[in-house]
This record gives sequence, C-alpha cells and structure tokens, in this order.
Amino acid sequence: MDHRHVFRVKSLKICRFRGFVNSDPVTLDTDADVVLLAGPNGFGKTSLIDALCLLLNGHYYEERRPLVSCTAAGGNGLNYAQIEAIVECNGSENDRRRLVTVRDNQKGPPDISPPDSFCPHHDMPKELAARCSFYYQDLLSKLFEEEGAQVRLLEFLRPLPKPVTVVLDAVKRARVQWKDMVLSVLGDLASEEGLPAESTINEERKRAAAAFRDAWNELVEIAGAEGDIKLPGRSGDWLFLINSDNLRSGWAGELRNLAADCLALLLPDRKQSAPDEKPPGSLRLIEESLFELRRKVIDRISGAEEKLRSLLEDLPDDTMLLPPHAWPAEEKDIAAALEKATELEAQVLLLENLERHFGNPGGPDLLAILVALRDRGGDWLKVPDAAPDFSPPPPVIAWLREAVSHDLAGLADQFEKWQAHVKERRIELLEQLLGMRKTVHNRKVFLEKCKQIYGLMQQVLRFNPHFKVLIDAGSPISLPELKKILGDTGAKDHLLTAVERVREAVSEWIRIEELDEKRKAALQQRAGYMRAQETINSVARALEEEAGKNSILNSAILPPDDVIKKLEQTVDEILNRFRLVDGICPVHFKIKKDRRVKTGSPLEVYTDDNRPLGALSTGQRAQLGLAMILGLNYSLNRYIGHSIIALDDVTTAFDMAQLPRTAALIRQIAYASGEEFGRQVFIVSHHEDLTNRLLDFLIPPEGKKMRILNFSDWTPNNGPVIEQREVIPGLEASESNRKKFVETLKSICLAGY
Repeated sequence: MDHRHVFRVKSLKICRFRGFVNSDPVTLDTDADVVLLAGPNGFGKTSLIDALCLLLNGHYYEERRPLVSCTAAGGNGLNYAQIEAIVECNGSENDRRRLVTVRDNQKGPPDISPPDSFCPHHDMPKELAARCSFYYQDLLSKLFEEEGAQVRLLEFLRPLPKPVTVVLDAVKRARVQWKDMVLSVLGDLASEEGLPAESTINEERKRAAAAFRDAWNELVEIAGAEGDIKLPGRSGDWLFLINSDNLRSGWAGELRNLAADCLALLLPDRKQSAPDEKPPGSLRLIEESLFELRRKVIDRISGAEEKLRSLLEDLPDDTMLLPPHAWPAEEKDIAAALEKATELEAQVLLLENLERHFGNPGGPDLLAILVALRDRGGDWLKVPDAAPDFSPPPPVIAWLREAVSHDLAGLADQFEKWQAHVKERRIELLEQLLGMRKTVHNRKVFLEKCKQIYGLMQQVLRFNPHFKVLIDAGSPISLPELKKILGDTGAKDHLLTAVERVREAVSEWIRIEELDEKRKAALQQRAGYMRAQETINSVARALEEEAGKNSILNSAILPPDDVIKKLEQTVDEILNRFRLVDGICPVHFKIKKDRRVKTGSPLEVYTDDNRPLGALSTGQRAQLGLAMILGLNYSLNRYIGHSIIALDDVTTAFDMAQLPRTAALIRQIAYASGEEFGRQVFIVSHHEDLTNRLLDFLIPPEGKKMRILNFSDWTPNNGPVIEQREVIPGLEASESNRKKFVETLKSICLAGY
C-alpha cells in the first residue's frame, strides 16, 4: 500500500457501520477545510467520526463495538460494514481511493481488511495515531492514558536503543531456558522420592482438564435439550489459553467459580466454596453437585426398575450393598470420621498459621535475622570512629549489644528445629486429612446409593418377588446377584450417561491433584529441595520482571528532556488561548513509574500549582485535552500520516465565554496557509445554540471552504438522514451583495428619471 500523506478527505461512503445501518452506501461530500456535523444525539454523528478514525488510523475503541451495525444483515447476508473515501495526498496529482471492510468477531478483535490500508507511519502505533488526531469528550481518559492504553506515548518518544533491545531479548531467552532447566532439575529431585515430576503432573492435569471441559460442555447441551435443566455454561476455552493446549494462569479461580455456580444451582443450602479453595476442594464440590444432579435425573425417570438399573450401573461388580439394619452404625461412623476430619483440618490450619507467623513476604524471616545477627553482629558492633553527627544512634547500638550477648547460634538452631518439626507435623496431618476426606466422601456416597437402591427394590416387589427374599434375609446383597434378578439392564438414559462422563473426568482430575499434593508434601520435607525451590523462584521472578516493559533496564532509559519540554511548551501555547484561572499554566509532565502497570509508564500531567489531572474540573480537563491533542498532532504529524483532526463533542464542556476562543483556535488551524500548518477539521456539535454560534465564528474567508452535515433524522431501517450544505465564504458573500446593491440602486435611479 502506498502510504502517502493524506491532506484532505474529499468524500465518504459509509454503509452498515454502527449507526449507519443502511445497506446502500451514504455518500457525503466532505471536500472542505471545516466539516461541521450538527444534529441531536443518537443520529449517527459519532459513528461518522469513528468510521473516519478507523479509515485513517486503523484504530477503533472497544467502547464502540460492535462496529458492524446490529441490523446490517437484515436477512440478506450483508454482515459486514464498508467505509470508502476519496482522499487528497501529497506527491500525487490525482485523488486516491481508500476502502475498508469490517467484520465483527464474537471471540476476538474484528476482521478489518485490507490491514495495510491506513495512514500511520510504520513507526507510529495505530492507537497513538488516533489519540493524536481524534478528540472524544467521552474518551478523554484514553487520551490522558488513565485507562486501557495498549501503547504509551513514552514508548514512542523513547524508542529503546538497539543494545538495550538485544539485552532484553537475551533476558527473554534466558527466562525460557531457565524454565526448561528448572523443570528438569526439579523433576530429578522429585523422582528420587518415587513421585512423578512436576512436568508430568502438568501434562496429566491438562489432559484431565480437557476431558472435563469437553464432557461438561456436552452435559450442558444435553441437560438443556433433554432435561430442561440449565447448567452453568462456559466458553470452550475458559480453562485454556486461546488457541492453545496450555492452562490459563487463573484456571484454579475459574474452577472455584464453576463450583460456586453449581452449588448455587443444585445445592443452594450447601456452604459455598472459599475464595482460596484449592483445586481438589473445588472439584469435590463439583462432584457433589453432580451427585445431586444425578439424583434429580433419576427421580424424573418414570419406572422404578429403570431407576434401579441406572443406580446399579454406577457401582463396581464386586460391591456388597449394606442392608438397612447396618445403616445407623454406618451413619454414626461417618459422623465420627467427619468430626475427626474437622479436628484435623483445624490442626493443619493452626500449624500453617504458625509457619507463616515468623515469615516476612517483604524481606528476611525471623530465622534469617537470627542467622544474620549470629554471623554479622560482632562486626556491626565494631563501628568506625566518626564525628558525633554521623555516629549510629546509641539506642540502636545498645539494642544490638544486648541481642548479640545471647547464644545466637543456639537460638538459630533451636528455632530451625522447631520450624522443621512444625512443618513435618503439618505435612503428616495433611496427608491424613486428605485420605480421611476421600474415605468419608466415598462412604457417604455409597450409603446414599444403598438407601436409594433398597427404596426402589421395595417399589418393585409386586413385580419381582425375588427382591423380597433378598430384603428379608437382612444380609449384604452382592451386585451381580441383584443384576441377575433384575435382568437385562437395557439402554442407559442419555442424560445420565453424560453426567457419568463428567463424574469420571472429575474423579480423574481429583486423583491428579491429590497426587500433586502428596508430591509437594513429600518434597517439602527435604530441606535441600526447599532451598533449591526458593533460589529458583527468586531467579525466575527476576527474569520475569526484566523481561517486561517495566524492567529496571527499560525504566532507566528516559526520553531526552528537550522532547518533553518541547511538548510542554506547545501545550502551554495552546492552553493560553483559553481564559484560565491562576495556577493552570504552565503545565508540566511527570513520568509515572508504577511496576504494577503492565503497559509501560504513562506520562502524567500536572498544573503549575502541582494539581494532578483528577483535581481539574470538566471544562479544564477538556481545555487540557484539546491542547494535548493539538500539541501532539503538530509535534508528531509526520508520523501520523494524515492532516485530519476530528473533535467529537468538544464544545459541550465549554461555556459561552470560552466558545469564541475555541472557535478562534479551530479557525486558525483549519484556515491556516500551507500544508505544514493547515488541518482539515471535523467538528461534532450536539446543541443547536452552540452550532449557531460556531457558524458565526467559523464562516470561511475567501478561498476556504466549510460544509455542514446536518443529521436531521434517524430510522432503524435506513439510518441517518443527512442534509448537506455549503457555507459561502464571508468576503465572497460581501462582494456579491455589494454588486447586487449597486445594480438595484442603479435600476431604481433609472426608473425614477
């Protein structure tokens, strides 16, 4: 694509784009220095500005989606939008045609073609080009980089030197290599314990998660179609990265959310999952919900024999059913085991709190402090001679002397042994708790099935007297014997089959997570492994930080002061055109260094009296925003690729006293001589009184053009109704009127004589 600089958009054709719901293109004459868009709200003016922004900058704001009109298709298959323009470019005697086609995409960004048809210079990000040329009153936070910015102005003003780029690329490669090496080393350590490596666990977890995802999606569809049961739906990739077989970093949280949704739907009285619920706990809650779903499905089966067959299909062939007289004792044992599990859980929690109590997320823990005092305390007391002003505070030295007087070696040794004892006991109790929870859960499920099966046997006695013999015997009943009496099981219910498939996937996933818990518990007992893990984690964190945009190396490279100063001066020159209160000008920029921000450092604006952006009024923010966009436009115009400025609803935030100043500024920009200074300006005005005032101020001088696009109506079928008018230049109108006056006067005189 030929990226010649665009100086004017001479005409526009728009169809099926946002408010332009029309199937046939609306053709608009925009061949003027100023194009004023007037009319009430909701008639499509901002849609036109958005179309222009997409055409010239290749950028759209997420707040404007969907881009394709919701009523565009209309049953005729035209589910795309088109924007076409005739533009005037430098270095070309003929006008050029630009055409963009847009198709919305439900699962990602819209498809915009051709992708290389936009104006910005290859070094200028499209979002930044839009922020330097298109003013939106409702999106000022984007201009000031307060939210949602994918690219920062500083990243463009401060391109990284090649040596820095080389270093950052090397860090990224080292990060990948380090991860591969870590998996290998830790895998070797884990294998010594007879447990699978972490990489093996991860691969098995991904397979289990994929099986669960597929089975769950199938169950949701079947439950809605065959059982009229609405289960919590999830998108196909809710556990995985898009177009990848790797689990998302937040997969455990997504699992907790699904467990909470299942409980709310199927077991509303059940305790909800905790915010920090680990994956095994979330999976057990889902499994519990599936048992309840299965019970509801079985209850809906009309025949008792069919329900009995469905229950028997879920049990192993070597199962012996508990008779009714054994149920009370089993319930008592389960209750006792639950009480014991609760006590174990409380003990584990207490020991976890003890372990964390002497830790320090922001620095060394208590053991490290004791060791440091032991190893360095004597040296610290040997303070070099210094003047009184530079001597350490006496209370600090006194405390240090008192601290090192103790047997620090013995204290450190005792404390380390105590920590090891607490950890060992916690791991031991945790293993007991995991085993007990599983046993109790299985016993509860089995007892409930026994009760259901005996209840159904009672219902079919009159059809099959053999069941009475088994019940009256009072002995445990073997499953093969019961199946033999019942006869052929026949075809299983489709919905029950889907439930069982999900339950099998959940059970397999629980097995993997429990194996991972055991692996972690066993490895935590090895001091060497834990030290290696801590070292590995610290190096991994350092590489993670240095591989990002907010790395120390990246943040240390600041843009040249003269670049920022020049931008400040340009903004101040424009701001001074307004009537400002004291303390606003001159403004100054500060680079905000926040390591929590993932998209680079924003350039924050402060007033002369050091007020931040948030302290300004709506009108002052609008004045500053207009000054910013004009300052950036004139500073970076050669990178933007076009000389078009669009101002959407810029006048709303200004009072009548400021409007003449704003209009004078726009007038100077639009009617300036020379390609270097002149800009084609599109202005959106929603209020009739403001529009009339703007017309008074913006009437073009001789040789300049102004057009009005009056949005007079809008209909759901045809979109906006637009009246197109041309404003006659002031001097030209005066000259014409003078000639008419002379001729009229002459005719009057001749008629009178």
